[in-house]
Amino acid sequence: MGKKINIIARCSAFCLVFVLVFGQLTQVYRRNDDETNEIHAFYDEPKDSLDVLYIGSSPLLRGVSSMLMYQDHGFTGYARASALQAPSVSYGLLAESLEYQNPEVAVLVCDNLFQSYDYAEQEGDMRRAMDGMKLSTYKWEIIQEVTAADERQTTLSYVFPLFRYHERWKEVNLADAEPRPLMKHSIKKGHVYLRDISPQAYPDGFMEPTGETAVFDESALAYTEKSIALCKEKGIEVVLLHLPKMSWTYEKSQAMETFAEEQGVDYVDFDTEEIRTQVGLDPAVDYYDQGHVNLTGSVKVSEWLGNYLDQTYDLPDHRGEEAYAQWDIDLQAYLERTGLS
Repeated sequence: MGKKINIIARCSAFCLVFVLVFGQLTQVYRRNDDETNEIHAFYDEPKDSLDVLYIGSSPLLRGVSSMLMYQDHGFTGYARASALQAPSVSYGLLAESLEYQNPEVAVLVCDNLFQSYDYAEQEGDMRRAMDGMKLSTYKWEIIQEVTAADERQTTLSYVFPLFRYHERWKEVNLADAEPRPLMKHSIKKGHVYLRDISPQAYPDGFMEPTGETAVFDESALAYTEKSIALCKEKGIEVVLLHLPKMSWTYEKSQAMETFAEEQGVDYVDFDTEEIRTQVGLDPAVDYYDQGHVNLTGSVKVSEWLGNYLDQTYDLPDHRGEEAYAQWDIDLQAYLERTGLS
């Protein structure tokens, strides 16, 4: 009996040490991406404390500030966004998020409806999003779809990222490297802003009819319809959103408007002339590149979107409420970091 206990104790100690070392090495070798950290920090938000949930790709990541909307209107929100976000990831993030939060409104960025997603080509973008997610049914389903489409990617590497990132040993000096755990709490609520200014100009004939046809990707369409159905099932209002992007077209905007009407949800397009005029975006100072606004642009976008959401859905004002005191603390830190105070 004593030998058995000794063997069990040794095995347990070995497993414990292995797990600790494995976890530390994962933190050392993992790429320290802002998107991954912001997606993960979502879990720290108190349950059912968010009024608006935003899901989508990099124009959302760069262009929408929940903190500024809280400052102006008092409603709370969080953006779970990542570059070139796959439709399967968008649905998975939405469904998973609704296990933690019961928002009044879900804002879904719709750019990926027209894109055919290549899991092999976009592996880096997939991992930036998925490395920030906890293991869940939703993450597991995404993993199975990815690995079925690209045999070079494995389930094990998504469940245990070290099996993918161990090749970074050439880039990392273990003598100096320190573990970088995923961020636990975010003062930015998913807003990874860009400070640089790159003067742009709208293309000739921007948002004018060309006679071309805009066609939805079938897989992206199916996931978007699934997302809308899930929100309706839970009594959550849906806004399909397009943010400023100079490659957008009149035909895509019309296709989205028709789709939104068919689905019975709202659609907001920041590249329509009416909204562009109201927002007052200046291509010379408010853009980082043709597909993303910079920090000054995101201030204008967030101001307009905050007004729209507040007026359309009569969202609550939590400013001054004891339960939301952390939001006031985060807001001050956010304003100081951005220089917007």
